[in-house]
Amino acid sequence: MKELVSCFDDWKMCGLWEDQASGWPISEEIARRGDPHDLLVRYWKERKWVTRDGIEDVAYHFDTPEVTAFMRRILSERMSRKDDHYWAVNYLAKKCDENALKILSSGRYRYLGSLQYQTSVELFGKCQYRPAIPYLVGTAVYDFSLNIVIAADHSLHALYPDGPKNFDRLEEMQHYFCGRAKQEGFRVKCSTE
Repeated sequence: MKELVSCFDDWKMCGLWEDQASGWPISEEIARRGDPHDLLVRYWKERKWVTRDGIEDVAYHFDTPEVTAFMRRILSERMSRKDDHYWAVNYLAKKCDENALKILSSGRYRYLGSLQYQTSVELFGKCQYRPAIPYLVGTAVYDFSLNIVIAADHSLHALYPDGPKNFDRLEEMQHYFCGRAKQEGFRVKCSTE
């Protein structure tokens, strides 16, 4: 296990990078081996941010009270520029944690690949998180990735279930939801204006 954890910092040891393109092979293997308790304890003493990030990836695989408390502690104690803590934020957002949803709705994690990030954008609708509406109608529906645009559309339909189910053109959808957001009192600037 120690050697695998070392691979987060020195990929040459294992011959694999820990990233989206490779399918997170290191954290998935560590998670497959079971209980992450020792890693969660190690996290707070670990100096290398890349290893801490890897431990967060491992913890993300477990839905337990201990991991939930660990992720909450990360958000309350470890938010910094160097460590982005996406996995902790997304983990808690899946549980409709308002603080995590607020962080996601800032758009701060858009640098992620669209296949991963779309799952985050869909959480706003799933959790009925209305404060994300300005981000959805002002930014996400204009994203260069259709995956993100579609995820924003799904969230907006969940937040405005009485709206039209389908639109003939993307611009119609953008204009409609921008108008609804303004009616609700959100300050939004939409590209359709």
